Amino acid sequence: MKHSLFTLLYLFSFSLLHAQYLEVGTFAGTSNYKGDLSDGKVNHSEHNVALGLFARYNMAPKFALRAHLLRGEITGSDYSAADASDRRLRNLNFRSEILEFGVTGEFNLMNFHIPNKEISTPYIFAGVSAFHFNPQAEYRGRWIDLQPLGTEGQNMDSEIYGAPYKRLQVAIPFGLGFKFNLTPRANIGVEFGFRKIFTDYLDDVSTTYPDIAGLKDSDPLAAALSYRAPEYAGRPLDNPVGETRGDNRSTDSYMFVGITASVNLTDKYGLDFDEKYDVFKEEYQEYVESQKPINQDETRLRKRKFKKRKQELRKQRKERVKELNRKKKAAWKQRKEREEKLKENAEAARKKKA
Repeated sequence: MKHSLFTLLYLFSFSLLHAQYLEVGTFAGTSNYKGDLSDGKVNHSEHNVALGLFARYNMAPKFALRAHLLRGEITGSDYSAADASDRRLRNLNFRSEILEFGVTGEFNLMNFHIPNKEISTPYIFAGVSAFHFNPQAEYRGRWIDLQPLGTEGQNMDSEIYGAPYKRLQVAIPFGLGFKFNLTPRANIGVEFGFRKIFTDYLDDVSTTYPDIAGLKDSDPLAAALSYRAPEYAGRPLDNPVGETRGDNRSTDSYMFVGITASVNLTDKYGLDFDEKYDVFKEEYQEYVESQKPINQDETRLRKRKFKKRKQELRKQRKERVKELNRKKKAAWKQRKEREEKLKENAEAARKKKA
């Protein structure tokens, strides 16, 4: 009983190992964000190009582990708001490059195992990632980094306005996708990925206006990019200290949506996805398990066995060819005999009639 149980466990573990393989691929799609410069929702006019690379280790038909590197841009502008809205008067804009490295686990909702012809499945994923962002604003034809300026007073008094935010942050990527195997080597898919983050400063907007007069004394550029309503109004306005600049009741978020294309990497013999080589892989596995190096005598013995087997196969082929030729000759002889018999019968009938 113990031996049978051990055998079953061994075969199960071997089947899992046999199913494990690595694939590498690319991601191409769009990036977008949700935050203070999008009215707290995704603005579909602000989609930007996103590209990336990934490596997926298929551990079992139901589970895979993936590492990815993605780059995308997120943008937002109060100019896209309705003409009469407070957002339009606020007059802020930004862009930021997102560079993300993450590791996620994928759970296939159906088995995905190419040798068994299980070649398509939807999947869900979740994991952890680190990302870098750098919000910039367009000002007089130039793009200015906003974080070093402290546009909400971070450089004035950290006890009042808080410390400057970090541009390197942690995110929780999660989402869903669908993948399909095209050939034993190639796969394609589509993926919708969302990011839960822990900062409200993707767009450099979160809380209230600082003392713009005091900020202007220390850094006129920071004051100009913090309070841009006078640009829209076309005239000086009162100091908005303490008034709402953003909404910090919830953090920002961003997302990647796109198409994946990947290539399956096999073992060093390149045989994982071709069933006709299974016999050779089994022989190689037996050799690895034996952990016995092949010496010269064994090599010669294998060569002799191989040569003998080739000779036997060649002999069998010749015998099959001879047998086929013999049957052809016999069939040809029978056909001739039937033709002669028919001729004789026809001649006899003709004479009898005459």
